[in-house]
Amino acid sequence: MTISGIITEAKTKRRVPNAEIRFLYSEGSTLKKISSDADGSFSTKLAKLTKFGSIEIDGNSAGFLTIANIDFGIFVNNTRIKATLFKYDYSATELEFYKKEDRDQLKREIEEMKKQKR
Repeated sequence: MTISGIITEAKTKRRVPNAEIRFLYSEGSTLKKISSDADGSFSTKLAKLTKFGSIEIDGNSAGFLTIANIDFGIFVNNTRIKATLFKYDYSATELEFYKKEDRDQLKREIEEMKKQKR
């Protein structure tokens, strides 16, 4: 399966070059590690697995994102990820993005965290 995507910084909307993308098994061991290119894009091929895991994206000064509870066995052949990095650590699971009201709540929480940081 091919997983590709673009990594941007939330505040500036700029793409993040040289971000480190780690594909991890649920127990924390690394399945694969790659970096985004100069344009903030990445693409890699992974074998379909019957394991759960996560994706960690470290954009250095641009922020950090963890996408947890991924079932690598149900990923379709071409999966595209649009990752937005925030200056504070943030973790997400697939279930948080499943329903629109959950996405709206997430947006509200992020806005509240931004206000508190000012």
